[in-house]
Amino acid sequence: MKFAVTCNKNDNRILKEQARAWALQLQVPYVKRYDNGSLDAMLADHHLDALLIAGKKGPQLYSREGMMLYHPGLGKVRWQRVVQRNETDNFLTAMHLSPGQRVLDCTVGLAADALLASHAVGETGKVVGLEASLPLWFLTSRGVISYKSQIPELVQDLQRIEIIHAEASAFLKTLPENSFDAVYFDPMFRQPVRKSSEMVPLRPLAFPEPLTLEMVELALKAAPRVVIKERSVEILQEYGCTEFVGSKYSAVRFGIRKRQ
Repeated sequence: MKFAVTCNKNDNRILKEQARAWALQLQVPYVKRYDNGSLDAMLADHHLDALLIAGKKGPQLYSREGMMLYHPGLGKVRWQRVVQRNETDNFLTAMHLSPGQRVLDCTVGLAADALLASHAVGETGKVVGLEASLPLWFLTSRGVISYKSQIPELVQDLQRIEIIHAEASAFLKTLPENSFDAVYFDPMFRQPVRKSSEMVPLRPLAFPEPLTLEMVELALKAAPRVVIKERSVEILQEYGCTEFVGSKYSAVRFGIRKRQ
């Protein structure tokens, strides 16, 4: 993924300096915002996949699929259903978490699932999220810290998530046995869910590494329980999953593989 940092038109000196600082931190180019040109023109002229924009509301990511400002998306809606309405969630059913446990989310994205995991394990637990895409890691790692909500408990659950910039395969190889209680994978589906408008701007920013059986085996060394999200039970079976969680109202399934 090739990206650069810029700022909005007519931004003040502080934001321009912030954009330059981000570019230096991430070791990517800073490009001046066009006075009379579109963001798409900037992408084309500089041969970029995305632009990281320093704005008054925090970092934004722009690709040809649209603009993205950090938000937990449907994760917030699901959190409210679980916490405020005492409803069930297929992800939590599959993960089978309890307070104090340690969770590794290998494909954290916008931390929607990690938010629910954080609530389930509570203040005594630990949730670590990996994001291999550098711009997406930057957006989410800052977003979970600065996200504003009138629900203090939701903010606390978000802020407890530790977001690390790392490729899952490389990170898993560094882990001692039983470092976590559960490992979760939510790879980009082989067959995209076309109805998921929330995922449209995210897809071109995502790290393209596919989930492999080797990664699942590494995860099983790190934790006794591995959960994978996919659209097809047949695909989940390829990864060795023997238990499945889902509903007739959802297009996705969660596959569970336990250490023998």
